[in-house]
Amino acid sequence: MAANLGAWLCVMAAAVVLPAADALGMNWGTQASHPLPPKAVVQVLRDNGIKKVKLFDTDFAAMSALAGSGIEVMAAIPNIMLADLAADAGKAKDWVKRNVKRYDFDGGVTIK
Repeated sequence: MAANLGAWLCVMAAAVVLPAADALGMNWGTQASHPLPPKAVVQVLRDNGIKKVKLFDTDFAAMSALAGSGIEVMAAIPNIMLADLAADAGKAKDWVKRNVKRYDFDGGVTIK
C-alpha cells in the first residue's frame, strides 16, 4: 500500500512540475510496404490534433498533401546525402531550393 502511495505521489509531483506540451508531433516515414495515400495521412493527423510532423524525405505527394493543412513540417535531409551537402554549400542550397523552397508559398507548407 505504501509503495502504491509513493508511486502515486511521484506521478502527481511530475504532473505538477512538468510543463504541458504546446503541440503534439509525429514522424512520418514514406517508405512502407502498404503506404496510405498522403491525403488520408494528413486527414488522420488533423483529426487527431497533430500540429507538427517530421518527414524523413521531401516526398512530392506528402508535401503536396500537407500544403494548406496548417501542419508544421520539419523536413529531413536523407542520411545518404548528408556528407555531400555538408561538404558543398552549393549542393546544399540547391537541395533546399528543390525540396523546401518550392513548397514555401502562401497556402503552401509551413516548413520549420
